[in-house]
Amino acid sequence: MAFNVKLNSLSLTSSGWWDCVYTKTVTSNYMKSKDEFKSEYARLQSQYLRLGKNVEDALKSFIEIDEIPYLNIYHRIKDFESFYEKISRKNYTDPFSEIEDICGVRIICYYASDIVKIENIVKREFNILETVDKSESLGLKEFAYRSLHNIVTIKEEWATTPNYRGLQNLKAEIQIRTILMHAWAEIEHKLNYKSDSQVPSHFQRKLFRLSAKFEEADEQFEELRDGINKYRKSIFEKAQIENKFDVTQELNMDSYITFINFHFPDLLPIEEFYLDKSFESYSESNISFTDMEEALKKVKPHFSEIAKDLRKSNYPNDVINVPTELIGFALQVTGKMNHEDTGPTWKPIVEKWKARIK
Repeated sequence: MAFNVKLNSLSLTSSGWWDCVYTKTVTSNYMKSKDEFKSEYARLQSQYLRLGKNVEDALKSFIEIDEIPYLNIYHRIKDFESFYEKISRKNYTDPFSEIEDICGVRIICYYASDIVKIENIVKREFNILETVDKSESLGLKEFAYRSLHNIVTIKEEWATTPNYRGLQNLKAEIQIRTILMHAWAEIEHKLNYKSDSQVPSHFQRKLFRLSAKFEEADEQFEELRDGINKYRKSIFEKAQIENKFDVTQELNMDSYITFINFHFPDLLPIEEFYLDKSFESYSESNISFTDMEEALKKVKPHFSEIAKDLRKSNYPNDVINVPTELIGFALQVTGKMNHEDTGPTWKPIVEKWKARIK
C-alpha cells in the first residue's frame, strides 16, 4: 500500500516572486511481512499447481497432434522460500504480478528447429505476454544456457471449462529447449556461476570451449537427422521410379525401414520395438535384402490365410498389420531362417506353410 503526497516547491525569480518549478513526491510504502506473503502464497498455491498440470497436459496433446517428437514436458511450482528470496532480491511490492515464473512448464525436445515449431503452438494456443530468447542476449564470447521463454496466460474461453476455471489471471512461464540446452543448463546450475565475471579466469577458456561444443553438437544432430531423412527419401524414390527395391545395397536400419515402406506402404507406422527386434535378428542370421525379397515373393500372396491360421493358433499379434513379422515368417517358411526355437502358436503354422510352399 502506498501513500503519495505531492508538495509544490517554489523558486525565487528575478522579480522576487516564488514560482512553482517542480513537484516532489513523498512515498510511504507498506511492505507485507514474510508471514503475510506466506499466507497469500499458500492460498494461491493450489491454483498454480492446477495451472501447471493443465498447461502441461494441454501442451503434450498439442505437440503430439503436430507429431513433434519430444523427450519430456513437465511443470514445477516455485517453492515459497525461492519466491520470497526473489521478492527480497528484486524489491518487488506486488510479487504475484511481478514474478512471472511462479508456475513453470518446461519442454525438452530433440532438435533446435523443433523449438520454432513448438513456439508456434504456444503462440497459437495461449496469450503471450512476453517472449525471451536467452541465446540472443549472449555476446560472442559469453557462455550461458540457451532457451526460449514465453510468459503466458490461458485464453478466456479456456476459463469456461472446469479444469481452467479461475486460472485466467495467473501467469505461467513456458521454457522450450533441446536436450543439449537442458544438459548445459543443469551443469551450469550445478557449477553455480551466474555470469562470466564470477568464473575464475583459468576456468573461463574451458567453459567457453564446452559451451561452443554443446551448441555445435545441436547443429550437427540437426544436420544428421536431415541427412538421414534425405538418405531414406532417395532410396525410396529410386525404388518407386524403377518399380523395384535395390537389393544390392547395404542392409542398415534406414535401408531396412525403406524396404518395409516400399513393400508395405499401407502398414505404417511400425513400432520401434518390432523394427529393432527384427533387424537384429536378421543381422545375426546374415539375412540380405535378396533373401527378404525372394521370401516375400513366394509367401506374400498367402499372407491373409497365414494371418488367419496364426489367429486360430492363439498367436497374440495380428501379423497382417505387423510387416516385420510377416517378413520373418516368410524367411522361416523359405528356410532362410531357423524356426525350431519358436513358440507353440507359431512353429506349427510355419511347418504347415513350409510343406505347402515348395
